[in-house]
Amino acid sequence: MTDTMKTTTLLIACLALGSVAAAADNSHLVRLYEEEVLAHDLYVALGKKHPDIRPLQNIPHSEARHREVMADILKAEGINIPKPPEGRRFTTRGLDRTYRQWLKEGRRSEVDACRVGVRLEDHDIADLRAAQKDFPQHKEALANLEAASNNHLRAFHRNLTGRGGKYEAEALPAADFKAIVDGEMQRGACGGDCGKCGPDNNRADRGKWGRGPGAGKGPGGPRSCKGQGQGNGRGRQGGGGPNR
Repeated sequence: MTDTMKTTTLLIACLALGSVAAAADNSHLVRLYEEEVLAHDLYVALGKKHPDIRPLQNIPHSEARHREVMADILKAEGINIPKPPEGRRFTTRGLDRTYRQWLKEGRRSEVDACRVGVRLEDHDIADLRAAQKDFPQHKEALANLEAASNNHLRAFHRNLTGRGGKYEAEALPAADFKAIVDGEMQRGACGGDCGKCGPDNNRADRGKWGRGPGAGKGPGGPRSCKGQGQGNGRGRQGGGGPNR
């Protein structure tokens, strides 16, 4: 083989590998976007069944904003907002099954609903951490989403343990999971007030509620909070599995 032929062959191989990598990256970003859609829609549905679980009433507002952030990232990368085929909610393989599974589980009881919230945030945080390494150009935005998801995890975990429930980390290392639930509220994409009430509730998202782009069902919801407090009592505080 001549040097010219070798160079041409190498170039073709590199281009092919680049195309595969780009396709994988696109799929990963689409999955992240649809995970935010899943979180919003699942929490809204479970919130109707369990109105006394405060995170289920407040956190969907944040998830609506997270969906918009991921939509902006897709746009920046030249990726179209995914449009699920008829009869499905998501284009990412496995997410429809996970949504149905977690919705069924969460409807059983308040403890189960809180555990679903913890599990979802556990897996979401792990995915966001991985994405920050894979997409350093969007690290700041993804880190903000992670910080907000940490807040969501704390809120659901407090509600879970306050009702006598337990959860063991599935996606995050056990030590990392414990550090999050034992930590303080963080400033994130929802202004550091995810899932709790107060005059600054979700102030970073002010004026951005609404349906937003993509497949999320229903509006982001009003910004007002019903009740105050951060205790472990019922309704007083706000805010995985495989193939998520």
